[in-house]
Amino acid sequence: MARIVIDVNLSAFKYKEMYKGTVKNLVAHSRDGRKVQLPLIAFQKFVTHHGLYGSFEVEFDENKKLIGINKIS
Repeated sequence: MARIVIDVNLSAFKYKEMYKGTVKNLVAHSRDGRKVQLPLIAFQKFVTHHGLYGSFEVEFDENKKLIGINKIS
């Protein structure tokens, strides 16, 4: 299994625009420089009325399939 850490700073307005529009994925760079694309819906439980902010540990299986996301700060 692989794990990466990403930092996300997405205002509530921007999240809402992404969520209701045609954008279904969040594209981010991990702290080690890798570019990842993750389903926006996977972050839904971390969204507050302020938006989506924080550092997240993302876990993948050997086939690069998303296993889980945990907020770390």
